[in-house]
Order: sequence, then C-alpha cells, then structure tokens
Amino acid sequence: MKNIGLVFRRLLFLFMAVAVHGVIVAQTGKTISGVLKDATGEPIVGVSVAVKGTTVGTSTDIDGAYTLSLPELPATLAFSYIGMIPQEHRVDANTTRLDVVLEEEVMLLDELVVIGYGVVKKRDLTGTVSSIKASEIEHVASNNAMEAMQSRIPGMDITKSSGAAGSGLSMKLRGTRSIGANNAPLILVDGVEYGSTIDINVSDIESMEVLKDASSTAIYGTRGANGVVIITTKRGQAGKTRVNVNAYLSNNMPTHIPEVMTPLDDVRMLIERRRYNDDNVTKQWGSTPAGKYTVSDILTTDIPDGRTLSDLDIYNSGNFVDWIDLVLQNGLTQNYEASVSGGNESTNFNLSLGTMQEEGMLRKDEMGRYNVKVNLDHKINKAIKVGTSMLYTYKNWDRRDGRVFNQSLKLHTIAEAYDKDGEVINTPNPNIYAAGYSPLLDDVEGRYEHNIKEKRFFGNVYGEWDIMKGLKFRTMFALDQRGTRDGTYDDYLSMRGQSATGSNMSVTQSDNSSFTWDNTLNYLTTINREHELNLLLGQSATESVYESHGLSGIGPKEHFSSLFYNMNKATTTTISNEFVKTAMLSYFGRVNYKWRDKYLLTASLRSDGSSVLAEGHKWGYFPSAAVAWRVNEENFLKDVDPLDNLKLRLSWGESGSAAVEAYQTVTAIGKDPVYYNFAALVTGQVPSILGDENLRWETTATYNVGLDFGFLNRITGTVDMYWAKTNDLLLYKALPPSAVYPQVLTNIGATENRGIEISLNTNIIRAKDWNWDISWSYAANKEKVTALASGVERDVTDIDRALVVGEPISFYDFEYDGIWSIAETDEAAKYGAIPGQIKVKDLHEDYDENTNERIYRIDDNDKRLFKKNPDFIFGMNHTVSYKNFTLLATLYARVGQWMRYDYMDLYRPTVQDASVAADFWTPENQNAVFPRPGIATGNTWSSLQLKKASYLKLKDITLSYDLPKSLLSKANISKVKVYGSLKNFFTFSNIDNYDPERNGAVSFPLAKQVIFGLNLEF
Repeated sequence: MKNIGLVFRRLLFLFMAVAVHGVIVAQTGKTISGVLKDATGEPIVGVSVAVKGTTVGTSTDIDGAYTLSLPELPATLAFSYIGMIPQEHRVDANTTRLDVVLEEEVMLLDELVVIGYGVVKKRDLTGTVSSIKASEIEHVASNNAMEAMQSRIPGMDITKSSGAAGSGLSMKLRGTRSIGANNAPLILVDGVEYGSTIDINVSDIESMEVLKDASSTAIYGTRGANGVVIITTKRGQAGKTRVNVNAYLSNNMPTHIPEVMTPLDDVRMLIERRRYNDDNVTKQWGSTPAGKYTVSDILTTDIPDGRTLSDLDIYNSGNFVDWIDLVLQNGLTQNYEASVSGGNESTNFNLSLGTMQEEGMLRKDEMGRYNVKVNLDHKINKAIKVGTSMLYTYKNWDRRDGRVFNQSLKLHTIAEAYDKDGEVINTPNPNIYAAGYSPLLDDVEGRYEHNIKEKRFFGNVYGEWDIMKGLKFRTMFALDQRGTRDGTYDDYLSMRGQSATGSNMSVTQSDNSSFTWDNTLNYLTTINREHELNLLLGQSATESVYESHGLSGIGPKEHFSSLFYNMNKATTTTISNEFVKTAMLSYFGRVNYKWRDKYLLTASLRSDGSSVLAEGHKWGYFPSAAVAWRVNEENFLKDVDPLDNLKLRLSWGESGSAAVEAYQTVTAIGKDPVYYNFAALVTGQVPSILGDENLRWETTATYNVGLDFGFLNRITGTVDMYWAKTNDLLLYKALPPSAVYPQVLTNIGATENRGIEISLNTNIIRAKDWNWDISWSYAANKEKVTALASGVERDVTDIDRALVVGEPISFYDFEYDGIWSIAETDEAAKYGAIPGQIKVKDLHEDYDENTNERIYRIDDNDKRLFKKNPDFIFGMNHTVSYKNFTLLATLYARVGQWMRYDYMDLYRPTVQDASVAADFWTPENQNAVFPRPGIATGNTWSSLQLKKASYLKLKDITLSYDLPKSLLSKANISKVKVYGSLKNFFTFSNIDNYDPERNGAVSFPLAKQVIFGLNLEF
C-alpha cells in the first residue's frame, strides 16, 4: 500500500506541475488592460477575464487590474465573477484599455437547483428540495462526503456508529417507512445510482441536493420512496485554466472510551461474590461482614504459565496492565486532492486526482483510497453536445476484528501482557477470567489478516441534441463495474483460533456490473410572455449482474506465511457461488407550468417494471402533483419592501419499493444436512423459499405543505409539514407447521409518518469587516405502524424490533427501576426476587379470576415500548468572519431516542469474565446501578441495557485564514486558505464516557479529530 501511495503522490506532483505550467504560459499578440470594480467603486480581485472562443484568459489582481494578450482582433472579452452578473465586451484594434463595472447578481432565488432529470430556478420549485453547495463542504474531513449533510439538512438523520477506518454512515430521511426493507435514500452521482459510500473527492463536488417530498421523488418511481440525494460534480468552464489543491492532515484520537474496573474493584467484586454466597446460605441478606474476606483470601499466589508474578504479587506491586492503552492508538489521516479545469467555447474539462490514507484507532486498521476523475464536455456544433464523466477508484483496506476492542474492555488489569521473552501471553487472567484471550494476539505479525481490495469504474457518456428552439433530446449511458477480493486469515494462535480446530482462511472474488441507459426529450416554450411550459418525456433501463466465487477452509494447527493467498493449505474446504441478475425498465413524464411568474404547477408520472416481482405484478405506476403560489409577486405585496420572498407549496405523490431479493417470488428448495434412515447425516434437498405469486410493490403516498420566505435580505427559510402512508409492506409472514415452509415474504401491513421540518438562515451582522451568519435546522418526525397481518395487533417476537399497531418500531422490554434494597426484602419476595437483584416496574397488575386477589408477578405483560428513533433533530451552524479570518461552529442534537447499550451486557455478576466499571450493589452501596455479584442474571437482565440516548454535540469548530491577495498576486496564485479544525471534541449526554451516536456498539470507538488543512487555487 505504501509503495502505491508513493507512486500516486509522485504522479500527483507531476500532474500539478504540468497544470501550473499551463497556467503561467504567457499569451502573445495585442495587449489590452483595465480595471474591474463593483458598483461602489471597490476593485474586485479574482475576476475571470477570457477571450471568448479561445483558451486565452487571466484574472484580476489585488487592485482589480488585468492585462491580457489577444491572439487576434476583433475579439470578445467575457468577464465573470461569483455573485456578479457576467458581461461581454467587443474590442478591436483601436481598443487599448477596457474598464468594467460589474453589478451584483441577486442569486438566492435565481440559482439553479438540480432535480430529477433536469434543473430549475429556486424560485420555480414546487417540491421540497434542500441544497448544499461546494463552499459548505470544503472543510469536511471524512471518507464519505455525505457526512456534510449532518446538521444542515432538516429531516436527514445521519449517524456514524464506528470509528474503524473506512467505516460507513447510517442514513434515513423523514423517518422509517419500511419495516423489512432498506430505509436509506437513493444517492445519485451525475444522474447515476452510486451507493451510500461516496468515494469522491470533496473538492470535486459542486452541489448536493436532497429531494424529500413525493412530488420531487416520484419521477424516480420505485427508487425514490426513501428520498433522493443528487450529487453533482464540478465541470470545466470556458476561460482561464484553474488549478485547485485541497490537502489536510487529521490526527484521530479515540474518544469517549468506556471505563474498566480498577484492581481494587476487581478484588471487591470477588469478595462480594463470596459474601453473597454466605448470605444465600442463611438468607440473611447483608449479614456477612464486609471485612470477612481479605485480598490474600481472594487472590492466588500461584504463578500461571508464561507469567513471572502471581495475582497477589501483581496486586501488591501495582504493575497493572492497561489493555485499552495497549490496543488503541492515535490514527493519522492524510488526504490530498488536486484538479485542473478550464476550456473554451467548444470544449470544457475538469481533471482531478485524489488519495486518502486513513488509519483507525486499532493497530493495522487502515484504508488507502486512490481515485482519478474526468469530466469532459464538447460542442460538436451549435446543436450537438457530447461529454463524459468517469471515475476510477482503487481501495486497499486492512480491517480488524471488532472483538479486539471489546475484549480489551473485558480483560482484567491484574495480569501480565507479555512473558519474559516478550511474547504475548494467550490467557493473561487464568485465575480470574480463564476464558479471556489476550486482545494482543491478533497484533502479532502473521496471525490475523483481513484484506479487501476493490477496483471500481463508474462512468457515463452523454449526447445532447437541440433539435429546434426549446426542444432538446438527451441520451446517457452509464456503466458501474466493481470488482472485489475479500480475504481473511485467522491463525490457530489468533483470538479466533484459540477456540478453533486450526487456522481458518477464506477468499471471495466478486464482480458487480450494472448499466443505466436514460433517454429524455425536453421541450420548453413561452406563450404570450405569460405562460411558460416545460415538458419532459423519458425512458430508463437498468440491469445489474452480481457474481461471486468463494472458498473457505480450515488448515492444521500450524502457521502459514501464505495467509489466504494459498488456499491449498486448507485441509477441509467449502465452496460458495452466487449469481444474481436483476433488471428494470421505466417510462416517465413531467409537466412544469408557470403563469405570470407566480402560479406554478408540476405533475409527473413514472411507470417501473421490475424483474424481482411476480408475474402480473411487475409494473408499478407512480404519479405526483404539486402547486405553488409566489405570493410576494401579487400586487398587494409588491410594495412591501421588507418582504423578499413568500411562496406557498402543496404537493402529493406516490413512490414505491421493490426491495426484495431476486428470485424470492419463486418457490425453491436448497441443500441442507439431513439424517438419512435415522442414521448418518447426508446433504439433502429441503424446502427453503416459498414464493408468493402475488408479491407486488410496497407503495408510499406523501402529502406535503410548505412555506418559503425571505425578509430584509437577511432572513430566509422554509417550513414543511408532511404526512406519509406506506402500504403493502414487504414482510415475512409466519406459516403454520403443516405448511412445511416456515414463512413467506408477502405484502402485509402499513406504516405512517408525520413530521415538520424547519430551515432558517439568518444574517446577524453584515458590515465592512464583519459578517455573522447562522443557519438553523429542525426536524421532528412521528411514525407508527398502522396495520400488520390480518387480525394481528402486535408482533413482539423480536424485542429489538417490536411491531405494535399505533406505535413506532421500538424496543420491547421491561422498564428498569433500580436494584432491590434490603429494606424491600418482603416486597421483593412477592415477585420471587431478593435484595441485590434487578427491579423492574410492574406495569400490569394481575388478579386471580376466582378470588380477585392481587398476583405479584413479572411477565411479558409488564414490558413496554422504547422508541428507537429521535423525537427531533436539531442543527445550528455559525459562520463568523472578520477580514480574512473565518470561524465556523456546528452544533448538532438528536433527542428522544433509546438504544441498547452493549457495555452494560459485559458485566457478569456470576462469573468474573468482564471488567467494565460497574457500580454494583453491595449491602453498603444499595443505590447501585448493577446487581449484586453472585446473583444470576434472570429474565429482566436486558432492561439494564436500555438507555436514553439523547445527546448534544459541538460537532465542528474550524478557524480559517485567507492569505492577502497582495502576497499571492506576485506568485500568480489566486487563493490560499489555511485552516484548523476540532471535530467531535464535545459531546453532552446522560451516559458517561460514551458517545451515543454509536447507538450502543462497543466494537470500534469513534474519533475526535485535530485537523490542519490547505486550500490552494491558481
């Protein structure tokens, strides 16, 4: 990986050198000069000055001045600058100087927003669409650019549960619609489905649009049920060639590490277990004196194999082992991106390279990513344009077993990690935790390897033909080709190998190929200057083929230097193969109508045919309609100066989901071990899948009412309220034993979502040197199951996914109410409990039917529901600038959700097989959280794990500085920005030493990052 990185960095340097050389090559011919100013007379720095129809161009210096050599005369000069209205001026042989005044462009409502199969001005939107532009994501230091949406897009719930290198994100938009299918939104890159892990350079992204309501998403039919994210990458523009460099270093430090027991607590727990055993004999709880047992009574003087000291010697010496410190490290992420863009009136290009080296917080947990991207557009003539977008990505990923960190929490500190020869001791706690294998075993070179290599080509070519005025045809063909090799080796001396019969090894080669072919015909016309009509007709075809071949096996107990590369070493092998082919054909149309620039109508219809559904049910039809009224354009509001924008929106639409695996509509049998003649096990054919010939689309209908507003040219925002109903849920239905097949996938049940979203942008201070902007986002969502299978009101067989009509998808468990105290001995006895055991709330009083006397018992009727999703999500982003300094601060909160905290389950009261810092019950500490050591867990144990997971984060603090233009102009540099960031440093919740964003997991800790970065533009 390191050699590849060296070659890549050299290539990157050469790429930049050639690009910079192209920038500074001087032009020859007649020279013209001038100054660019704004309406106030201030010079404008960095204005693009280009000779139209050529590649000749320059930009203005610190004084707004430019000098340009013209290749021929006459010529047309084009002047452009972000936020200003572009201008063109004709010059001839008599022109030696041309000064220009640029006027500010009112961009907020006229900026283009990408929607399905097209773009519209923001003022003409009828649906609910949120946007993020390039300037808002340039400081994102993540392997996935989607993280930029966290706290910025109302309704988008994004979390990260793992700090492992290359780890992904969990994403939902407007709550949970489907129960059995995926709820992640569709993500498109340059119009083509990409997947949830965005491997694109952050600096290559022009904008990210989120389509929320069905009016916006229905044009994507089956794929748009959970919302749509459209990522548009940067393309070249005519004029001066530009070079951009984005680089950062990130020091990633483990944060919010759960605590483990101190050696004193370890001994106390062993003592308390003996005290409990004594109390259990007499049934006199708390009667055994605290000082009855001493350390020497508990810890042995035996010296285990490999160690030099006994447990008692280690305790007395104070030389304890910090397993977490031995396992974790500070990871370093390096990211380098460079791009060159430019062009002329005929051809535009954007070329970029990127490399990222990410280290996780476990040793040998790292990912290297390298990508090359090309965007090219060429006008063949005035009517025909062609182009391409291509991305090639190579990833080399070394992964760690998630049990390593988990084991470091369980092992006790009264131990020795290495023997006298410096070798890792397999079981360092044999007297306290006999089954506890060292988490350092996999760190030994050659004992563990999990390596994934992935090569992906993602590209498309397109052609556009302006058939006549207003009528355009576009065709686009895209190919996504991904090849993966996934190899794993577990030596017989690794963590896993300690309990195995030998060395485990496996390798899988997979190939995933898909193509998309879209054709659209767009017609735009204006009638009598009052009516604007935009018609879209389209067809889309997609096909995906997945193929994999795997081989796994177990070798004898010996070390193999060939790891998984030589599967001949395996003595017993298993072969696996898979082939899946799916296809979809779609037709769609849309009408956009505008009258007098204030009354707007959008209507669309899409028809999808999917190969995964049953015959006769493959086609689904998804209509939508939306209207909008630009109220501020009415005469009674036109003279209200403080009002900049006021628009009312109303929309309805349907979208669908066919999120079932291929061939699930076909009844099938599979191979499985069975007893032949009640004797030997043989491989037999047994029922595996019962097909449903009536399996059809899962359909979501959404209503949305929205308000867009703007005041005083300082305050803008949107408010949206929505209601979504999902029917024909794709769920497994249990079958009676006589049916042979245990279950069948069918259309049963319904869910409902209601919510409100608020987005607000406020310009608090706008002065010569000072500026302070705050953007706010708020989203509240209430969801519930409204129907299950016929006559069924609840399905709580899975306590972590309980389905109850009228309630959201929830945890279903007892409600923890502390620990029974000695004073409550009699009350506890009514429930068959004793002091020191977990107490849960008796939520359902039971009575004897005959005597009507109270029955004290805890059963499933006393369980309650705990929400898995938050009541609301809140984000606030501050941007404060003073001259060349800019300070960014991001607050983010998720409030109201519950989680199942795995850390709580690591405490074992009956055996010392975990060392979490448990506040356990003793007669002297009866207000504890954990039960008394020695007491069996019982059926209420899971209630201890449920925790309220609300949190507030100061997610990001970034300070940046733009170097003065006066220093840069002499070096032909347009922009240099340096910045430093603190990310994920401050989290506030009611759970100590844990980040609730992880949603209960304790495998890989999250990181807090210290980042130093550089943005450079020539």
